[in-house]
Amino acid sequence: MKRALAALAVTFALAPAGADAAEAFPSRPVRVVVGFTPGTTTDITARLLADRLTHRLGQNVLVENRPGANSGLANQLVSRATPDGHTLLIGTLSLVTGPLLYRDLPFDPKTLEPVSLLVLAANVICVYPGLPAKSLKELIGLARSQPGQLKYGSSGRGSSAFLTLELLKSLANIDMREIPYKATSQAVVDTMSGQIDVYPPNIVSAFPMLKTGKLRPLAVTSAKRSPAMPDLPAVGEFVPGYDATTGVYGILVPRTTPRSVIAQLEKAIMDVSKDPLYRDRLQADGAEVVGSSAREYAAYLDAQRKRWSALFNKLGIKPE
Repeated sequence: MKRALAALAVTFALAPAGADAAEAFPSRPVRVVVGFTPGTTTDITARLLADRLTHRLGQNVLVENRPGANSGLANQLVSRATPDGHTLLIGTLSLVTGPLLYRDLPFDPKTLEPVSLLVLAANVICVYPGLPAKSLKELIGLARSQPGQLKYGSSGRGSSAFLTLELLKSLANIDMREIPYKATSQAVVDTMSGQIDVYPPNIVSAFPMLKTGKLRPLAVTSAKRSPAMPDLPAVGEFVPGYDATTGVYGILVPRTTPRSVIAQLEKAIMDVSKDPLYRDRLQADGAEVVGSSAREYAAYLDAQRKRWSALFNKLGIKPE
C-alpha cells in the first residue's frame, strides 16, 4: 500500500499543472509561411526574421513558401493550422484589400490574429528615362496635358502598383491608363524600354534596378522621405494627403492561439527588431523596421481598411 501511494505521489509531482503547461512553447520547430516566391520582399523579410527568431526562441524557425492566389493559399493554410504558435503567417496588405476585391476568398481574415507589424516598405515611382518628366511635378503636368495617354504597369486590381498610382490619380486629378501584367518583372523591363511610361517597384527591390540607370526615380510613396534615399522627395511633398506605403509585412497566427503564446512571440519579435543584424540589413534596403505590439498592428490594419475602402468606393470597385 505504501509503495502504491508513493508511486501515485510521484505521478502527480511529474504531471503538468494545467492545460497551458502541457506543452511548453516552442516545443518543436516553428514555420513561417510566405505567400510569395523566394527572393520577393516578403520572402527576404521572412528569412531575416526566421534567422534571428531561431536564436530568441531556442528552436529552428523555418520559412515555407506557399505562393498562389495573391497569398490567399498561405493565408488559408495558417488560418486552418493548429493554434499553438508553431505556424506563423507573414501577412501583407492583401489581408486588407482581398475582402474589398473578392467575395469568395479561400480564407476568412477574421480567423487570423495579429502579433506584430514587422516592416513597412514604400514604393518608388519610376519612369522610362526617355520620358520628358524629371520630377513628379513634371510627371503630373505631363499627365494633365495628355489625359489617358500615359501608361502605367501593375499586377492587376488591388496590387501594390495599382494602389500606389490610382491613389495618385485620384488626389492629383490626373488620368493614366493601367496596363496589367502577370509578372512584375516584365512590367519593369517594359518601363526600361519605354513600352510603358510609369511603374512603382517596391523600394527594397528597386535599389539594384536604379543602380543600372535604366529607370528614373521620381518620388517615394511613403508619407515622408526614406532615410535610404534622402534626396528623393516623398509624393506628399507635391500631393497633400498622399501616403501609399503598400509594403506592409506582419506576423499573424490562427485566431484561437493562446494569449500567452502570442505575448511570447510578440516580445521575441520586438527584441529581434532591435537586433542590428536584422534591423540594419532591412534599413539598408530602404525598409522601415517597426516591431510593433499586437494591439498596434491590429489598429494599423483597421486604419488601412478605411483608407483603401474609401479609394475603392470612389473608383466604384466592388467585390466580385
